[in-house]
Amino acid sequence: MIEPYLTTDQLAARWGLSPATIKGQRARGIGPVYYTIPRNSAPRGTSRVRYPLAQVLAFEESNSITPLT
Repeated sequence: MIEPYLTTDQLAARWGLSPATIKGQRARGIGPVYYTIPRNSAPRGTSRVRYPLAQVLAFEESNSITPLT
């Protein structure tokens, strides 16, 4: 079974934030666990950063975040 992942844009929409805010949090080490996929594995023009949905859900629960979507 393949684990579902969210992109930076999808996570931003879920939390009602801008993608730049999510990127800034990631740069400061704030937020859920993420993975960077190899450049040749990501479709051209898309983010290489992926957030495992299970990690996003755990982060939301532990930080009392209610998603918008």
